[in-house]
Amino acid sequence: MRGSGAGSPTSRRSEVALLRHVILDTSAFIQGYNLSTDEEYYTVPEVLDEIREDLGRMRYEGARASGRLREVSPEKKWTDELEAKSRSAGEAHKLSLTDRQLLSLGLLLKSEGKEPTIVSDDYSVQNMAVRLGFNFVSQATKGITKVINWGIYCPGCRRKFDAPQEDNVCPICGTELKRKPRRG
Repeated sequence: MRGSGAGSPTSRRSEVALLRHVILDTSAFIQGYNLSTDEEYYTVPEVLDEIREDLGRMRYEGARASGRLREVSPEKKWTDELEAKSRSAGEAHKLSLTDRQLLSLGLLLKSEGKEPTIVSDDYSVQNMAVRLGFNFVSQATKGITKVINWGIYCPGCRRKFDAPQEDNVCPICGTELKRKPRRG
């Protein structure tokens, strides 16, 4: 269900029965992820804000009303830790607030001795999940096949950066920075 970087971190729907502490991203409600009785489900309040269609909202509200879905807002300690790790991985500017909250929730669960699995079709979320030692399940996409190490560069002056820059802008020429997978 999760690779170590050497193998494939791609997971399959048939492996879901092995999960215990499942974090649900917006896509889980949109795609209709089936909740089972042998798993504990978590999400963050920001997920509901991202669900635009009625059926997805009904799935979310139904799971929460039944008591099967725990809505948790992770403490600043966990969001700060996630921010530092996502910046070093080159993912910080690709993660939405909801993505950050979900991954921070995973850090919280991991600190409690749980093995979190995040259900998300977002490649940046999957990449960070593997880096943080979480499992992931992809529903509508193939999912990542390897962990990506990103290099940050300026398409204007072609300068390369070892770390993300403030506001994702080149301090030399002011162009918005881009990223590409690093070789080797």
